[in-house]
Amino acid sequence: MKKDHIEIPVPSSKFQKVNCNECDEQQIVYSHASTQIACNSCGNIISEPTGSKALINGKISGSA
Repeated sequence: MKKDHIEIPVPSSKFQKVNCNECDEQQIVYSHASTQIACNSCGNIISEPTGSKALINGKISGSA
C-alpha cells in the first residue's frame, strides 16, 4: 500500500541563539528547556521552564 498522502511531522522545537540582557553574551538554548538556564558569565537567568515552550529572558538572535 502506498501512503503518499501521509505527511512527515515537522518538530516545533529547535535550538536558539540567545543574547543575555545583562552582559550580551551569546548562548545556545533549547526552545522547550525543562530546567532553568543561567548565563555562563554573569549568572543571569536566560530561560525558565513553563511546561511547554520555555520563557526566554533575552534577545533571540537566530536559530542554531
